[in-house]
Amino acid sequence: MYAVIVGAGEVGFHIATILSQEGHEVAVIDRRRESTERASQELDVLAVLGNGASRRVLEQVSMGRADLLVAVTDSDEVNMIACMAAKQVGVPQTIARVRNPDYIEDKRTLSTGFMGVDHVIQPEAAVADEVVKLAGIPGALDVETFAHGQVLVVEVQAAPSSPSLHTPLRGLKLPPGVLVAAVLKVGGEVVIPRGESALEPGDRVFLSGVPGGVVAAAATLTGQKETPKRAILLGCGEIGMAVARSLEEKRVKLTVFEKDAQRAAEAAAALRRSLVLADEGIDENVLAAEGVADSDLFIAATGDDRLNILTSLLARQMGARRTIAIVERTEFSRVVESVGVDVAISPRRMTASAILRFVRSGRVLSAAVLDKAAGELLEFEVGPTSPICDRSLADVDFPSGAIIGALVSGSEVHIPSGRSLVKEGDLAVVFTLPRSVREVERLFSPRTAR
Repeated sequence: MYAVIVGAGEVGFHIATILSQEGHEVAVIDRRRESTERASQELDVLAVLGNGASRRVLEQVSMGRADLLVAVTDSDEVNMIACMAAKQVGVPQTIARVRNPDYIEDKRTLSTGFMGVDHVIQPEAAVADEVVKLAGIPGALDVETFAHGQVLVVEVQAAPSSPSLHTPLRGLKLPPGVLVAAVLKVGGEVVIPRGESALEPGDRVFLSGVPGGVVAAAATLTGQKETPKRAILLGCGEIGMAVARSLEEKRVKLTVFEKDAQRAAEAAAALRRSLVLADEGIDENVLAAEGVADSDLFIAATGDDRLNILTSLLARQMGARRTIAIVERTEFSRVVESVGVDVAISPRRMTASAILRFVRSGRVLSAAVLDKAAGELLEFEVGPTSPICDRSLADVDFPSGAIIGALVSGSEVHIPSGRSLVKEGDLAVVFTLPRSVREVERLFSPRTAR
């Protein structure tokens, strides 16, 4: 596949990294010389200095053979124009990142009149959804849903006092319909565990299966069972407001800080059960007065990475039980959780996850890139000509770096075994390490006629 990426910022660079490492041909276009130089020096890509919304530039770069254009600049308008221009030069599939809700009719469709954009990615909406999902599962570090909500994948870290530590996985009393799909070790290695594998202190565990069972297993491992009743939110931008509305629906008692007086007034008018304060929310005395020590959850979503990190650390130090920070920049997101913030959510990763769904071979219904380069979660629909169709898993040469975390047949969710038969129309939720992605794609892709 030949992919053209317009915009070499954090998101564009991350997508280019994933695709180039998998052996795809990638071209990156950006108007900033420092961005193209970085891409050229660090990645195996064609880096072009220029206007990615220019038909002339796109014609030169695509050379009549590009399969995909992804536009992820900081400008919605540039992204949409780039997609329109790409269509004019023959690019068959286009994806645009669009942040302004005024352009959107629903979560995936642009308003009438913007021809040429096949798919829309809204990272802010995805981040807000992720915050709410994390808030609903105590101790969760990452939450992904698949198969129309029938399958849940949750990442947790076992509590130091958990009886599950040092116990072989086959001896764990997990709820029915739950599997330990993968383990991220302290040193950064990701392993597909076997029955004799045991969890060690500091391991991060990926649980897969039926939602009720996964939530119960997560509670057992982390020792956390209470969902938040009181929360503090810093920032009333698009992400903050979406989070606030969702938390209100869940009857969470919410205090919101917003330094911009006009935006704070608008939030106060829109939120019915929350206390909105026109304040930065960084003063210890103010935070103490508003009960940060008694809060179950502190969320920093100001749009400023440094402020989000520092206020989350301060809130944790003052007694907040759990902290979530929105962190865009790569150099920050890699270390923020190691210094005391419970969860760092990356809009960059959320955008990459949404785009990968359209890049992967086979009938991919959804995809998720896991943090810390742990791997990917892919949901496939089994087609009639897929090599895996109508075969038991014991007879399939499944890659060692991947595992089917759940198999869904209609309304039934199964944790597969070697005897499981994969049938047409089944939904398979697959955890795969980066090295095994291509092999997994091959198993679920239609056979090509000879």
